[in-house]
Amino acid sequence: MSVPAKQSTLSKNLIVGCIIAGVVIAALIVFFTLGLGGIQQGVQRTLPPDVQVTSKNARTGYVGLDYTVWVDVSVHNYGGAGTVTVWAEVIQGSNSWTKSQSIYLDAKGSSDLTFEFREVSFWTLDSGQYAVWVT
Repeated sequence: MSVPAKQSTLSKNLIVGCIIAGVVIAALIVFFTLGLGGIQQGVQRTLPPDVQVTSKNARTGYVGLDYTVWVDVSVHNYGGAGTVTVWAEVIQGSNSWTKSQSIYLDAKGSSDLTFEFREVSFWTLDSGQYAVWVT
């Protein structure tokens, strides 16, 4: 028994229509599940970190009998997630000391760090300077 041509074409069109409808529904489910935030997160994962120093401050004091300089640094990441190195340097007269900390920052993440310099001298008349940067 043979199937008429019109009925065969109708069956094929129905199958193709169901497949297309299934693909559209699946795409909508994925889009609304991930949403624009999910798409944005995917883009941010491919961007490198863009970390800026948002504040810095140097303060002095004692740890036991050791004169100490602490450099407080706040950083914020405007780019994608990743690892960066934050540096601090204290300069006193002809001497300088540099320290670093590697940190991981999420996209739009922030971090506060403190660097401790016990190497400085209380007896040097030069009050000293400091610098901070990110690589």
